[in-house]
Formats: sequence, C-alpha cells, structure tokens
Amino acid sequence: MEKGAVVKSDKARNVILSYEDTVYFVNQVNVQFHEGDKTHKATFHAKRAVDNNMENLDLEISQNLYDFLVDYTKMDNLNLVLILHIETGGSKWCLMSDNWLTNYHINRNANVQYII
Repeated sequence: MEKGAVVKSDKARNVILSYEDTVYFVNQVNVQFHEGDKTHKATFHAKRAVDNNMENLDLEISQNLYDFLVDYTKMDNLNLVLILHIETGGSKWCLMSDNWLTNYHINRNANVQYII
C-alpha cells in the first residue's frame, strides 16, 4: 500500500469504542495509513451511547490495532462485536458474540461475569 493511503471501512457497524470515559457506537473508520510507521491517524465516526450525538474522533492507533481492524472487517461476520478501548498508553480489544450479548441483556437474572 502506498504511503499516505486512506483505508476506509463501512463494516464497522459492530464496533463499540470506549475512549476517555465515554462509550461510542462506531459507524465507520477511516485510517490514514503510512507504510513503515508504527502509528497511524484514524478517524472514528461514532455516536455517543449516552445521547446518540455523532462525533468524529481523531485518534492515533498502533500498527497492531490497524492490523486487527483490517482482519476484523475481513471476517464480515455480523454476529461478532468488537469491543475496543483506546487510552493514551495503548489499546485493548476483544470480540464478543452479538447473540450472547443480546441473550445476556434479555436474561438479566443470569449471573455472568466478564471483564472488558
């Protein structure tokens, strides 16, 4: 890929982003990719979960996170939800089943514990 290429994905509809103590539902991610760089500029087009207002979050992401986002979109599996937490020191992520999340919220009496 050429230096400075923009990588876009519209398959980001199943991404939940936690950033600066706010939760967002991501609609689209644009990455300004620079071959050989360890970080890339990413714009997350997202709605705040608390009030549904749109925001464009310009963040620096690592090459590892970029690679993971590319692999995630290639999966093209609507049952997989990407839970992404970005902070100053780096990022953490996990994949969860949308079916599991839906069933957990329907059956709130279930004693299920997990860490995100």
